[in-house]
Amino acid sequence: MGIPASMRLRKPREFQGVRSLGHRIQCGPFIFQCHVAETALAPKLGIIASRRVGNAVKRNYGKRIFRELFRKHASELPQGSELVVVLRSHFDRYTFDDLAVRLLRACRTIQKNQAAAS
Repeated sequence: MGIPASMRLRKPREFQGVRSLGHRIQCGPFIFQCHVAETALAPKLGIIASRRVGNAVKRNYGKRIFRELFRKHASELPQGSELVVVLRSHFDRYTFDDLAVRLLRACRTIQKNQAAAS
């Protein structure tokens, strides 16, 4: 019962495309990068958790948290958005609700930027 493959960024070139073309927002415990593509309909998610975040248990815990946040709030994301979340080592100092608030704030910022650009 995970996120379907159609809603995930899987290949390195997909991640690189979002990181080079998208908007970047520093959110404290994570970095939020978003690129809105005209061709895709459903939002897509990619999570980067390097070894600097911590051991495998901590990295997998962080990925599970952000996949759940994505599942809960996918309807509030812009259509066709491709998201990359880069975890930072101190993400586990924040509560789930605080991470959700920060993610939604970043999504609203991206939507405002999209509205201003068009």
